[in-house]
Amino acid sequence: MTRGPVIRVLLLALLVVAGCSSGTPTAPADRLVLRLSAEEESRQPVEAVRGQVIELTVTSGKPVEVHVHGFDVRGDADAGKPAVLEFTADRTGTFDVEAHPDTLLARLIVR
Repeated sequence: MTRGPVIRVLLLALLVVAGCSSGTPTAPADRLVLRLSAEEESRQPVEAVRGQVIELTVTSGKPVEVHVHGFDVRGDADAGKPAVLEFTADRTGTFDVEAHPDTLLARLIVR
């Protein structure tokens, strides 16, 4: 191979690599996906950033009401029918995610 084709191949490779990194990426930090079970109480903190979209799915073997305190987000879960909640964490603080009447699923800390 002479210099001309080698340079063209290198330039093409650089353009391909540059093209892969351009554009508007979908940042995983824009969305926090939580999968929880009403059968497993947890005091483990889950951190989020203000403005982040929270997608919360809670499974349960019995009827429960899922509630995210401070955001007035509620849903019902039952055997075979998970509660699926989506909301924007638009305020900072520590918020309990509960399966009522008495199961703490997580502590959501929004910074």
